[in-house]
Amino acid sequence: MTNIPNGHEEKCTQCGSKAVNVEWDERVNATQIQYLWRCLNCKNEFITQVASDEKPISDAEISRRFFTSLVIE
Repeated sequence: MTNIPNGHEEKCTQCGSKAVNVEWDERVNATQIQYLWRCLNCKNEFITQVASDEKPISDAEISRRFFTSLVIE
């Protein structure tokens, strides 16, 4: 599910309508998220980038979630 940043309201870059919908989002790097928006009025698509307030997860934290259940003691 796509997370839209709180208090972040976009307008269409072509017609100025506020009737825009997020089509997808992706993490560009540890601090940036990119969103593809589609205007419901004129069908224009545009991309925005916002700073992420999420703390990046370390490789150790990611692997611990998956591999600790496989360890037999």
